[in-house]
Amino acid sequence: MESLFKLFRLLDLTNFDARVYVTLLTIGPSSPTRLAEELGTHRPQIHGSLKRLASKGFVEVYSGRPATYRAVPPEIALPLISDEFTQSLEEVQHFLNSLSSIEAQEQHGVWLYKSSKGLLQKFLRSVEESEIDLVVCGDAVFISRLRDKLLKAQKRGVIVYVLIYEIPGAKVEDVKIEGLLKVKKAVSGDLLVIRDLSLGILAQRRLGAHTFPEYGVLVEEPVLIDYLLQDFFYRWIRSKTIVDEPITPPARFTMFKLALLEVKRILDAGTKLWGKFKGRWIDDGKGVLEGRIVNAIYEPETGIAQIIVESSTGEKYTVGGPDAVIEDFAADEVSIKEV
Repeated sequence: MESLFKLFRLLDLTNFDARVYVTLLTIGPSSPTRLAEELGTHRPQIHGSLKRLASKGFVEVYSGRPATYRAVPPEIALPLISDEFTQSLEEVQHFLNSLSSIEAQEQHGVWLYKSSKGLLQKFLRSVEESEIDLVVCGDAVFISRLRDKLLKAQKRGVIVYVLIYEIPGAKVEDVKIEGLLKVKKAVSGDLLVIRDLSLGILAQRRLGAHTFPEYGVLVEEPVLIDYLLQDFFYRWIRSKTIVDEPITPPARFTMFKLALLEVKRILDAGTKLWGKFKGRWIDDGKGVLEGRIVNAIYEPETGIAQIIVESSTGEKYTVGGPDAVIEDFAADEVSIKEV
């Protein structure tokens, strides 16, 4: 009954209206007098309720003497209400989308979510919106919730990296890994999604496998996203491989160190690569670098992570990630193809 009360409140109807509707469904067509007797109330209250129910399509009236009311069957009434909700939501969305957003002084920020439902929807939406590459970290329950959308992202051509770890009540074996192309098992972690190096979402599960966090952080600030990605990267290279299918060029990346690992793997297999890098020259700002990729270097001890590129004129350049300082070029996006 509580679920019916909740629906009726959304429709601007009362709990009493719900009881009137249920009574009509139970006893069949009735007069206001009989309904008043059944519910132990006065006829004016019954008349007001019947009027509201009729306006929402829940009751029909036979205008005889005395007037008789009957409940519209749920299989007819509820789809009508569903259609009304759908239409209202579409109209609201159209209205909100038509509003001109006021340009904020700060383009990037950090936002707090204090709703488990809102936080989960944001995680799911970020996977749906991914276009180039996507990293996901979470326990078995979390990854299971995202799995279908992760598979759809892969079908769109998104490169998806999944780190999964166990918590009490949720084992890695409980997750259907089949279809996912890059999965590793970590010792521990947080709930994390980073898409296209433009958005990161972070939450910590504190109340067990089946209680979703009510608090999380949405990050748009590039520097902080890079820190989150660095943490993911170090967990990735230290974790146990479950499946790690090689990338087949052409491919695009926004996450430089993960791109470097893939490039090194392809070069080590004897495939020649051509690269296009969008970003900035360390000396003079934004630009594009293209050329044959001749080497990919990653040294965990020193932290050096570079791709060596030979241009069409024969000059060699070092390419690093967005935070590059000692390299010639800092890449925000990496594209590779076979040559």
